Amino acid sequence: MPWRESCVMNEKVRLIEDWLSLRWNKSQLSIKYGISRPTVDKWLNRFRHGGYLGLEELSCRPNSNPNETQGWKQDRIIEVKSQFKYWGPKKIKDYLVATEPQHQWPADSTIGEILKRNGWVKPRRRVSRVSIYPEHLTQSEEACQVWNIDFKGDVQLGNGQRCYPLTLSDDFSRYLLCCQGLKSTARLPVKALLEAAFREYGQPEIIKSDNGVPFAARTIGGLSRLSIWLIQHGIIPERIDKGKPTQNGRHERLHKTLKEAVMKPPRESMKAQQQGFDKFRYEYNELRSHESLARQTPSKVFKTSKVNYCEEPPSIDYDVDKSVRKVLPSGEIKWKNNAVYVGQILAGEYIGLRETENDRLEIYYSFLHIGYLNKVKMKVERIKSRA
Repeated sequence: MPWRESCVMNEKVRLIEDWLSLRWNKSQLSIKYGISRPTVDKWLNRFRHGGYLGLEELSCRPNSNPNETQGWKQDRIIEVKSQFKYWGPKKIKDYLVATEPQHQWPADSTIGEILKRNGWVKPRRRVSRVSIYPEHLTQSEEACQVWNIDFKGDVQLGNGQRCYPLTLSDDFSRYLLCCQGLKSTARLPVKALLEAAFREYGQPEIIKSDNGVPFAARTIGGLSRLSIWLIQHGIIPERIDKGKPTQNGRHERLHKTLKEAVMKPPRESMKAQQQGFDKFRYEYNELRSHESLARQTPSKVFKTSKVNYCEEPPSIDYDVDKSVRKVLPSGEIKWKNNAVYVGQILAGEYIGLRETENDRLEIYYSFLHIGYLNKVKMKVERIKSRA
């Protein structure tokens, strides 16, 4: 039977005082306090052995837990976490299962609690999320269909030198194809790294980037010399909208992991920093599992491209529905005895113009629609929205 609704400890003390007064027997105490006779015996025995402190409620928790993770396993989990500081519980478990399959490892949640108890979990700062961009961007369905490329900002090394980490990843498998520290964002070093990747892995269909140098420029179609070179090799230079990094969210997440792993703090020199990038790339591709890959590593999913890289790109041909014009050194083309400025970025190249039902011509560079020619104003107009 329960105690009456009052302070339970006060009721217990009153019970003991009444018993010590010798005016009440156990049956009477049972009726007075609304509890069973065995309960009266229980608290009288507690008082005999422990005094008033014996009346305190005891914890129901068992002295030992048969399901508690063994101490050496907890130590091994902490050891892996200290080695890969940016890994969470799932990554740690997948690694332990892959490298030490002879043992039964605890659940993800249990590993998380072990890390938390040992001070390895930092509370996350709440941030507002950007809404998903509604327009279409290519969704990769197989390896080497879409590659993502970007610079992870820049960082000042211990010797004062600036380092610009360039990353190139396969969108489908998350395989990190390149992670190289450069001295600037100049075009030629980027082009050389892309060529090396093409030779090793083949060509993708699409390379997705932001609108920064050297991937884009303030020209017709946003063309840069690098994107023109990609188009010549049959690669679509897809670009996310300005200020919309979530449109390339997988690569942005890679950059966050990269920063936490080897850029906080930066290394003393470019050589030391590159050693950190190389180590990170190996761990990211070969050891670190991804939930989106059914908790496999990128190296298990990645496959090289079926399209081999050709050093000399083929000539650009246009369909019969397009009129072909060569861009003069001045950046102009001739149309109906008029000089129309297209842009010096295309000087020496051939472009195609296709008639439409209105007063504009569609302008193409190879397969890419880059703008319009207003036949009334004889002026080039930019594309203002996605198709």
